[in-house]
Amino acid sequence: MDMTPHFPIYMDYSATSPCDERVVDAMIPWLREHFGNPASRSHAWGWEAEAAVEKAREQVAALVGADPREIIWTSGATESDNLALKGAAGFYKSRGKHIITVKTEHKAVLDTCRELERQGFDVTYLDVQPDG
Repeated sequence: MDMTPHFPIYMDYSATSPCDERVVDAMIPWLREHFGNPASRSHAWGWEAEAAVEKAREQVAALVGADPREIIWTSGATESDNLALKGAAGFYKSRGKHIITVKTEHKAVLDTCRELERQGFDVTYLDVQPDG
């Protein structure tokens, strides 16, 4: 008889994932003490929060070798998918208006592709093969 303990394995990292302790430690002051809205530029709390967001933008840019102006914060995956697809489609439309995706893609991607079709793009939806 197998007496090995069996623990659940979390496999939904695309939805949520554990937060690195260094990130938690860096965020604690902003969750407990510094609670200004970075978009509120009419008071000191907003200025402080905006400065923190810009510092984080610079840190992320340095980490990935980008210019801070290339770092865009979004509310999550759906907004990110939408922004990436519409941005790339708009940027490259002079080179062609054909997008290829798979039928099993995330709903956010499929919805954006349908919107791009309404805007005149051709979208090919590939079937998934038995081996993936």
